[in-house]
Order: sequence, then structure tokens, then C-alpha cells
Amino acid sequence: PRQRKSQRVVTAAATTTTRGVPAAPGTVAWIDRGPFEWGFCRYTKGPKAPRAHFDHVTKKLVLNMDHYCPWMFNVVGYANYRYFVLFLVWVAVACVYGCAITVVPFLALMNNNNNNQSNLRVTFGAGKKRAKNAVVFTFVLALSVGVAVAVLGGWHIFLVLTGQTTIEFYGNHTLRQRAKARGHTFKNPYDRGCRRNWQHVFGFRHPLLAILPSRRPPPSTPWPSEADAPDEPRKNSRGPEFV
Repeated sequence: PRQRKSQRVVTAAATTTTRGVPAAPGTVAWIDRGPFEWGFCRYTKGPKAPRAHFDHVTKKLVLNMDHYCPWMFNVVGYANYRYFVLFLVWVAVACVYGCAITVVPFLALMNNNNNNQSNLRVTFGAGKKRAKNAVVFTFVLALSVGVAVAVLGGWHIFLVLTGQTTIEFYGNHTLRQRAKARGHTFKNPYDRGCRRNWQHVFGFRHPLLAILPSRRPPPSTPWPSEADAPDEPRKNSRGPEFV
């Protein structure tokens, strides 16, 4: 009986709009559809796959759309999400390296250490002012960019490990609030655990090998399936679920 009640909740959510008004077939908002249910895109006038969203910048329907990145001049989605996350990781590593090679001379300049300043004049081949400007600029730039990119990279690592995109994170928050109001617990239907979620994006290689730059295509389908983890026993993959 409890399972049937949960199924009725899911069915009701998939046939009404966010305001509780019955919706015409094919026009249900993505947040109200089932996790593996196809819809209709009113912009492209075509079928809309699960986890797909229309990008208003590129004017295209994007699988597993996360966001449009102005720094990459491209939308981040299924085909390039791993590249984007690795871009953040390696930029953060580069900024750490930049801070590591400038922190000592930066602190020396700030403390007016004459010996270190003399060494800097030899290294830069220029006067004290030029050396100070170069060191301060490099350290501040690497530190500020590194902190910003590390925070953004940490956020996306969290999304990878929890099996969701940025758009789905906010959608899941809404569904979680709805389930709580009904006295149920919401479960992200795409979440297969940290290990399998990581493998869904980065593949089955060792994590240290998986983060190396490569041009290999995405290792899995846009939404998780039992084939994503052949070494583990099969489980029922229905969702979304209100337990």
C-alpha cells in the first residue's frame, strides 16, 4: 500500500503543472515530469529528452545542460561537462603553482627584506619597483583567480558526486520541499552513490588517470542506467521516488 501511494504521488506530479493545474499532454514542465520521461520542447518543436534543456544563447536543446559559460563561449552539457570540470581543476592547480613560486618573494617585499629584494633585482634584471610590481601582480592574480575557480570547481565536484547538474540541483530542492510538505522523503533518481556518479562522468579509470586531459567521449549515457556499472548487481532504477 505504501508503494502504491508513492506511485500515485509521482503520477500526480507528472500530470500537473507547478501550480497544480492539469497540463496538456506534452507541455508538462520538466520539473513535473518523471526522470526518464520524454517531453516536448516548445522552442525547437520537437521531442525533449530527459535531463535536456533549451539554451537561449545557442538556441539549441542541450542534453544534461548545466549552464552557459561566457568564458568558454559555449554551453556546458553532456558532451563537454567532464572537460569543463577538468578545466576548473587544472586552472586551480596552475593558480596554486603561481602562488607557490611567488609567496616567498611577495612576503619578503611586503616586509621590506633588503636581502631578498637584492636577489629579486638579479632575478628580474630590473629595479626594485619593477620586481615588486611583477611579484605582487602575479601573486594577487593567482590567489584571487585560484580561490574563485577552486570554489566553483568544488561546487561542480559536489554535483558530480551527487548525480545532478546545477539546474537539477535547484529543481531537486523544489521537489524536496514538495515531498516534505506531503510527509515523504525525496530521492534524486539519478543518484547512484558517489562512486557510480563519478564513473558516470569520468569513466571507470583510476581517479588520478581520469582527471588527466584527454579527448575521449563521455563514458556513459546522458542519464544513468544499469550498464553504467556492470560490476555491480542490478537494481530497480525507477524515479523520482518519494519514500
